[in-house]
Amino acid sequence: MAIRTHSQAFIMNTLKKFFYLAHPFWSGAHGRLQWLMLAVLIGFTLCSITISVWIAAWDKRFYDALAAFDGASMPSLIVEYLGYMAMVIGCIVCADWLQKRLIFRWRTHLTDQFQKNWLEGHKHYRLRLTGEPDNPDQRIAEDIYLLTDKSISLFRSFINNIAKFSAFVAVLWTLSGVQTFNIGGYSITVYGYLVWVALIYSIFSTIIAHLVGRKLKNLNIDRQHREADYRAALLRVRDHAEQIAFYNGGEAETGRLKQRYLRIHDNWRRLTNCEFRQETFWATYVRISIFIPILATLPMYLAKTMTFGDMMQTRTSFARVQDSFGWFTDAYRRLIEWAAVIERLSGFQTALEQAEQKSPSLQSHQTDLPHHRGKAVLQNLTVHTQTGTPLLSGISLEAHAPEWLLLEGKSGIGKSTLLRVLAGLWPYYHGSFSLEGSRLFFPQRPYLPTDTLRQTVSYPYSACQDNHLIQTVLKQVGLNSPTGRLHTLMNDLDTSYEWHGILSGGEQQRLSLARALLHKPQILFLDEATNQLDDESALMLMQTFKQHLPDTLVIGISHQPKIQALFDSSLNLNEKII
Repeated sequence: MAIRTHSQAFIMNTLKKFFYLAHPFWSGAHGRLQWLMLAVLIGFTLCSITISVWIAAWDKRFYDALAAFDGASMPSLIVEYLGYMAMVIGCIVCADWLQKRLIFRWRTHLTDQFQKNWLEGHKHYRLRLTGEPDNPDQRIAEDIYLLTDKSISLFRSFINNIAKFSAFVAVLWTLSGVQTFNIGGYSITVYGYLVWVALIYSIFSTIIAHLVGRKLKNLNIDRQHREADYRAALLRVRDHAEQIAFYNGGEAETGRLKQRYLRIHDNWRRLTNCEFRQETFWATYVRISIFIPILATLPMYLAKTMTFGDMMQTRTSFARVQDSFGWFTDAYRRLIEWAAVIERLSGFQTALEQAEQKSPSLQSHQTDLPHHRGKAVLQNLTVHTQTGTPLLSGISLEAHAPEWLLLEGKSGIGKSTLLRVLAGLWPYYHGSFSLEGSRLFFPQRPYLPTDTLRQTVSYPYSACQDNHLIQTVLKQVGLNSPTGRLHTLMNDLDTSYEWHGILSGGEQQRLSLARALLHKPQILFLDEATNQLDDESALMLMQTFKQHLPDTLVIGISHQPKIQALFDSSLNLNEKII
């Protein structure tokens, strides 16, 4: 009883999560088109079932003619069968094509939805603060596809089996006739006994399939976790190839990758053992299924109350009805994998929704007002850790363009965290602040997407089409040096490159900072944005900013004395430590 209650709760919970994930696509603006495509897909499936009924009737006529050595009937029967085959193939091919189109439409919708939800409001960053679900990249790239593919495939399979049952159960009931059995001196009359044999056999096999394969769900979820962790480790090696090579860390990384792979191996061993048991049962189940209708009809055939054609038609009809009864058994592994995918995507969706909510004890206020000049106002701002422990307290200031304001303080006190608050990334603070005017933030580690030079220097806005302007700002940040790696690429603005792999750390910072000269923000935030450059190069670059951004409010962090000297004023955060 407890097992049944647990199973029911699991099924209801899985269906509830599935409908929550599926609802936006099937009820959205284009929901009618989705349903029309699904209806046509089901129509093709039902047509193929109807033709299968015709083929079952053909079986009787063909095998009766064969048993009677009726060669004259064979040509017309063969032509009839070829016609059925042509129609079935047409239905199957059209249904498969439509199914793939529908799957990809749903996948595209879900991918757009999850990508947008993950990236908007900086949730891709905030999730890392609160416990990010493992491998969101895999959940978006792989799990969404698996959800759409398995959902539509399973639904089509389910409808197919319902239709098969409806079409063939009447045929099998009629072929079964009325059978009388004498058991213990009692006479028992059974109507449609082959239908009952198929039902009892399916119930029995379904129970065994559940008992044999009940561990598959958790093992499949665990497999996805471990495969994704291993793939992420490989990507980290690729992304940090140079650093690993400098450390001569190949052996250490080999050991780390081996540990990740051993986790895959352990899961694989347990999964294959479980699948071995399930496949053993499945192979036995299929072979017995073929033999049961022959064994059940053999007495009637030997008693000459059933023709050979009737026997073959019964075998076909029994197989179809038994398939319908045993659909859960046949689809058990796919259902388990489907449930595992729903669990992962639902967990990711829940995490994204929770990331939108702010702790009630850490209320915040932020305004974003348009203005012709940059302005920043902080009023009694207190910055907290994720657990609510204060880092900095009572920060109040008002800064106007073209002021350069330096945030001073010892390492680790929260200077970068304060900038994260102003960027809207860090939700753990009291007080309020307002930023008036367009702005750009430059973190310590620049981000250069694998893209063209035009797109990279224009990031995060649309690509600038003024080639002369792009080349000018690249020269202004010092990327025109004949010895620089970017010098030969400055006239090649529309070829994609992996910049982190071909540029030095200083060149990456220069390319990143060229965006400020291109976009000319009204407020510019710099967090150690020149720490990969020597002092003289950093000074020249910041002097260029002074010259070409005369109306910009600059708020920065720097530990380079020559850069610090360029700032007009400073805020000593050492005095704000609690």
